[in-house]
Amino acid sequence: MKGTRAGFVGLGNIGRPMALRLAAADGIELWVHDIAAEPVAELGAAGAKAAASVAELAAAVDVLSVMVRDDDQVRQVLAEVVATDRAGQGPLTVLVHSTVAPETPAELAATASPHGVHVLDAPVSGGPMGAADGTLAILVGGTPEAYAAAAPVLAAMATKVVHAGEIGAGTKLKLARNLLHFASFTAATEAQRLAEAAGLDLVALGEVVRHTDAITGGPGAIMHRDTTAPIEETDFWHGVFGHVVALGEKDLGFAVALADELGVEVPLARLALERLASGLGLGGVDAADPQEDEKFAGLPEQRAKGLRKMEEVYGFDMADGEGDFFGYTADHLFGDIWRRPGLTTRDRRLLLIGLLAGQGAADVLGIQIPAAHANGELTDDELREIVVFLSHYAGWPNGARMNTVVEETIGKARRAAQKKVERS
Repeated sequence: MKGTRAGFVGLGNIGRPMALRLAAADGIELWVHDIAAEPVAELGAAGAKAAASVAELAAAVDVLSVMVRDDDQVRQVLAEVVATDRAGQGPLTVLVHSTVAPETPAELAATASPHGVHVLDAPVSGGPMGAADGTLAILVGGTPEAYAAAAPVLAAMATKVVHAGEIGAGTKLKLARNLLHFASFTAATEAQRLAEAAGLDLVALGEVVRHTDAITGGPGAIMHRDTTAPIEETDFWHGVFGHVVALGEKDLGFAVALADELGVEVPLARLALERLASGLGLGGVDAADPQEDEKFAGLPEQRAKGLRKMEEVYGFDMADGEGDFFGYTADHLFGDIWRRPGLTTRDRRLLLIGLLAGQGAADVLGIQIPAAHANGELTDDELREIVVFLSHYAGWPNGARMNTVVEETIGKARRAAQKKVERS
């Protein structure tokens, strides 16, 4: 680390503590610049040298960290950097710590390269706390040569540095990480609403979540595989994730039922219940089993997806059909629309049942209601409640037709269950 001249632009909530770690590091000479005087003075007191401009700073350092607000500010800083006269200086490596759009790092690298400036996208994870104690994770994209040049600076600010790949890879890794972060926050708000509706202590719930996540590792506990492909039965993870799915589907099912009882909207929980198994590689709506693969072998991927979804929605075996109408139905309606992530299969089924009830389409209800019941999307009580509710909007004649379908569905399922018991 001897002789590394580092610069830092952007001394905000995370940039300031990152720069302080560089100021305290052995073998690093630090220069800083910011439009705010207070953090510059603090860094000066910690041993850093203040630069009056980005250009002055860029002329003095070998590695320049940039932690500003957004893409446009990063572009502005880089424009000043490449306009700097660095005659007689060695190459300059710019670390972009700001989280930018996925395409921005490559654009920045293309701008900088003709001027002999190397760009690495190097977003950080760990927040102000990790920045303050030097335990950040820094996710880097760029050439091996530029990565090696920046290594001393990166090591002084983080305990986890990942060279993710070519330029832009660090940013994409950060976005994947933050997808989990903020989706988890959204799931937490569902859990809070459920707990609040049940009359529970939300502070206690938060304490329990933090306590147990510290033990189990939270969502990261399942993230050890190097692929999202379906898991073979002989794979070690098949047994592990099979146990996870069994517990998860049971508990999610109970939670969704409680939410329904309390009138709490939990769309993420419903989606999780629908997709947990397939997401873990154990089949489900997004992964076909070997028999399905063989059944639809030779068909275009979109047609195969559509036919699998049709089987799930309708509850009976499907085969490929002829004609443009069938093709559009299979490829577009079921291969795309029914598989979109915005609504669960159950959500779409409820909307469709309401529409069909309003149209008095008892024949199509005779397909949709039994399929929903057989798939476990709607219970006996829920189906009967739907009849009562929709009758007030669709009219009693249409409600009566729907009630006939519902009662026939329930009766048929009970008779089949009874026969199964008698056979056993």
